[in-house]
Amino acid sequence: MPALILKKSRHQDGRAERCFAILERAANAGATCPTNVELADLLGYSSGNGPSGLVNLLEVSGLITVERSNMGRVVTIAKTGKRTGGIILKRRATDWSADQDAIMMGALAAETGFTAIGRMIGKSKNACISRFRKITAAMGEQAV
Repeated sequence: MPALILKKSRHQDGRAERCFAILERAANAGATCPTNVELADLLGYSSGNGPSGLVNLLEVSGLITVERSNMGRVVTIAKTGKRTGGIILKRRATDWSADQDAIMMGALAAETGFTAIGRMIGKSKNACISRFRKITAAMGEQAV
């Protein structure tokens, strides 16, 4: 693994390398990709946030590619092309993309109304309001 890329990261304790090794073993075996909770347990994190950051780091570094869905993720090792097992369900046309969420939240910050936002992203006013409520409910106190 190109240690040079990971050496510059904030993960100096070897967790990124260990995370890569775990994902590589799973891909070589065709096993299901470990969840963030499973990775946290294996890597000594107290929550799933740390492994999520490591997986993102490995992806941005070009060592892996990741396909995500509500059913989990499938990781492909860039060097070998081997993949972890799993099924990735493609988003339905009615689902919201991360880009649409970002456009809506940015427009709301600029005090644009839901009707105008809906026109920008191809959704109805009510769909925008519903999505906004889901996002703020998921954010909890951060939304306030």
